[in-house]
Amino acid sequence: MNKPRIRRARHAVDPADIAKGAQAEQAFRTWLDSAVLPHLYVEQSPLTVPVPLRGQIKRPDYLVGIPGVGLIAFDVKAKTVYPEGLIFDVAEVQKLRTFARLFHLTVYFACLDPEGGPQSYWVRLDRLDDVPAVRRGGCLTLALPLDSAMPVLLTEPFYLAFVRSVAL
Repeated sequence: MNKPRIRRARHAVDPADIAKGAQAEQAFRTWLDSAVLPHLYVEQSPLTVPVPLRGQIKRPDYLVGIPGVGLIAFDVKAKTVYPEGLIFDVAEVQKLRTFARLFHLTVYFACLDPEGGPQSYWVRLDRLDDVPAVRRGGCLTLALPLDSAMPVLLTEPFYLAFVRSVAL
C-alpha cells in the first residue's frame, strides 16, 4: 500500500525577494533577446509538472538553444554575495539535479545582482556536487566560494560567456 505523502510547510517568501527575482529573470531575458538566441521561458505553475513528479523536480527558468551545440538550461536567481560565497538551498539544488538527470540537460544557475547591476555569476549545477551542506536558519544550504563561480557581465555578449563556461 502506498504511504500518503507528507507535505512540509513552505516558508513564506518576502514579496521584496519575489520582486527582485522577477527583475533578475527579466534582465536575463533582455540579455538573451539581445543575443538573438532561441530561448524559452519555462512557466512555473504546478500544472506544468506531471503529478508523479510534483515536489521532486524544479524547472529552470530558461531553456536556451545554442546553435550547433544543443540545449542548456538556466535557473535565474537574484543572489546576494556573502563572505562565504553564493548560498543555495539544498532541497532546491536536489530538485534541479533531478530535472537535469531526467531531461539530460546541463543546468546553470545564473546568479544576478539583486540590486540590478551588470555583475552576475554562473554556477554549473555539478559544481555544487562536492560542496558540504551546512544548516543555516533551519534549512540545509550549500555555500559555493565565489572563486568557484564564473563571473559574467550582462554587458558582454552571451556567446563569450558561454564559451568561457565550457572551456577546460
